[in-house]
Amino acid sequence: MSHAAGAVVDSYELEELVGKGGFAEVWRARDQRDGRTVVLKFPTPELLADPVIFQRYQREIAIWHQLDHPGVLACLDDERRRSEPYIVLEYVAGPSLRGWLNEHPGPVPLDLVLRWARELAEALAYLHSKGVVHRDLKPENILVTPDGHLKVADFGTAIALGARRLTWGQLSPALGTPDYMSPEQIKGRRGDERSDLYAWGAIVYELAAGRPPFEGDSWLAVMGQHLRAHPAPPSRWRPELPAGLDVVVLHALRRFPEHRYQRAEEMLHDLDRLHELAADTYPLDAEEPIDDVATHELQGRRLLWLVVGVAVGFLTLAALVIGVAVVVH
Repeated sequence: MSHAAGAVVDSYELEELVGKGGFAEVWRARDQRDGRTVVLKFPTPELLADPVIFQRYQREIAIWHQLDHPGVLACLDDERRRSEPYIVLEYVAGPSLRGWLNEHPGPVPLDLVLRWARELAEALAYLHSKGVVHRDLKPENILVTPDGHLKVADFGTAIALGARRLTWGQLSPALGTPDYMSPEQIKGRRGDERSDLYAWGAIVYELAAGRPPFEGDSWLAVMGQHLRAHPAPPSRWRPELPAGLDVVVLHALRRFPEHRYQRAEEMLHDLDRLHELAADTYPLDAEEPIDDVATHELQGRRLLWLVVGVAVGFLTLAALVIGVAVVVH
């Protein structure tokens, strides 16, 4: 089903399309009952047509309903009957963290790096305490409020611990974004709380150093670096960073989950004692590389399906964009 600015869905007047992906479109809207600005997230026809993906959407709604934390975007759903499926979410009049970084080139002030690192760790500690693993934490899925605080958003790929695994032929088995994806997700595993802590490390590394921990000519090259390379300390790119921050970020970025922080509370404890952390607080020597996905038949098949899945996703998105452009023009 299609929507347009000015249309009214139940009591919500649609004002602006603020985002669109393969399975959802997101609108800023005004609740005519009280004038409040909210966000409506509509599933696309493609999502509604596939029973398994629709289960993902329903699971996202269930996850939103159980969350209540200042560092997590709030769900404003009520029990009213609706004319069509959608989620009502808190509206944040600010950019994503990615948008903020694009608008503020150059080093992020150190006090802001440390505050945001703590806010993200607190949000993860809360999510994990509720049995929720985000699995796709990245600057694009984090919002910056007008007063400069962070809120984690978008639980489309989140899992509730203990829930059965859902699969779908057109989805990559390794959900996530290459710059922030943990090695176990790259290898096609489900991931757990420690995968989120790895993503935290990659994000805070980028905030502190002004660049992600791994770079390459393509997303495939970046994924390979996560499996084989050892990140340089953030202070290599920004010498004024405290040595303790190097320790925390590099420990979060350990290649094997058992070598990382096991719980977000452990990260929070270390963030409170950065001045006490020494280079040898944790083993930070180079880890063994994970088997090269290109040289083993089983891993090669996983990589092939990953490439095919991502390619199909990009082609589908491109087709949608072209179709919209044709309609508009």
